[in-house]
Amino acid sequence: MNVDDLRNALAHRREYGWSVPGLDAVSAEDGHVVIRVEVTLDLVNAAKTLHGGAAATLIDIVDTLAIITADEHNRFGVSTDLNVSWFAPIPLGDHAIVDARVLKTGRSLAFVTADIRRASDDTLCVQGRMTKALGPVPS
Repeated sequence: MNVDDLRNALAHRREYGWSVPGLDAVSAEDGHVVIRVEVTLDLVNAAKTLHGGAAATLIDIVDTLAIITADEHNRFGVSTDLNVSWFAPIPLGDHAIVDARVLKTGRSLAFVTADIRRASDDTLCVQGRMTKALGPVPS
């Protein structure tokens, strides 16, 4: 998957069962995907910063895209666990940069990590790790 393929996947995101508006492809290569998204009113909490649930959703989505780039069968799998740590806020109007890297893929599991940074100053704001069950290899 290259960045154009990633842009196409983001344009047809509803087909994958998720929808977060405003996701913009920055880069895509085998096992590594970077997405940029503006923190809008749809993504904030009462304090007008990136909502924790929105951050977890971004990690799940971008980690999944990274897995698709790494898996020779383009399987996206099913999340089996998701661990998220929050370090700093991203305010309304700033951008979040989600950088996901596949740590390992195997026959049935994939392990991924993602950092979410505040675009205005490159501060690490959220970090997540996820495991996905990939399911059977298509025949």
